[in-house]
Amino acid sequence: MLTDILLGLPYPAGIVGTLLIAAAAHEFYAMAGAAGSAPFAFWGVLAAAAAFNLPWMAAQWPCLGGSEGILAALAIATFIGLGVRFRKSRPNALADAAVTIFGAVYIGVFGGFIVAIHTLPQGAKMVLFFVAVSKAADIGGYLTGRFFGRRKLAPSISPNKTIEGSIGGVLLSLAAAFGLRAAMPGLGFDAGWAVLFAVLVNVASQFGDLAESMIKRGCGVKDSAVILPKVCGALDLIDSILLSAPVAYYLIRLHVPV
Repeated sequence: MLTDILLGLPYPAGIVGTLLIAAAAHEFYAMAGAAGSAPFAFWGVLAAAAAFNLPWMAAQWPCLGGSEGILAALAIATFIGLGVRFRKSRPNALADAAVTIFGAVYIGVFGGFIVAIHTLPQGAKMVLFFVAVSKAADIGGYLTGRFFGRRKLAPSISPNKTIEGSIGGVLLSLAAAFGLRAAMPGLGFDAGWAVLFAVLVNVASQFGDLAESMIKRGCGVKDSAVILPKVCGALDLIDSILLSAPVAYYLIRLHVPV
């Protein structure tokens, strides 16, 4: 059965995706540690990687169901670990457990929706369509904000983001959606659905970017990259995708019932 699961993974995308999720989870727990928390990083990274791959595994073993089993196992391991690590009372024990579980949900469960999209009909094309639209929000926002940005979007969270950049990101997401719709006519998306998909995924992507900025600011960390400091970290690379992946999945499911 294990070989069936492994053969079902879309290599090399499955390996790359799992490593990226694991690296992002590691960065998240490192940031939490810098803020004074003591999460169980090893178990959190393992749970995030497992949750990311769960849609593939569930396709082979339907009895696995959703992510609740993985999260329950993580919670049990976390509380046992808390008891072993802190044999005496620790004021922040609840926060340490919450951070551990939150990291696995935020990165692993949300990231797993990308894999879930891949399991749908024409899944590989669907993933390409989604990622292009989501990352267009980042690229369009950065370029437009750099050259035309004047009014701050959320100065207390991310001082460099502007309203003009946000609008530019929406426009580039729309362009990406219509460009790929023309390049991949077999997807069967009409123009109205493409507009709805691009706008909603873009908004979710921008919130995802702001959410990570808020986490970094709350942890007092400017650079989330741990493995390659001062280089774009894994979490920086996928922050916009994490919150927009569930939105994209359910939009696709509504348009293309399985």
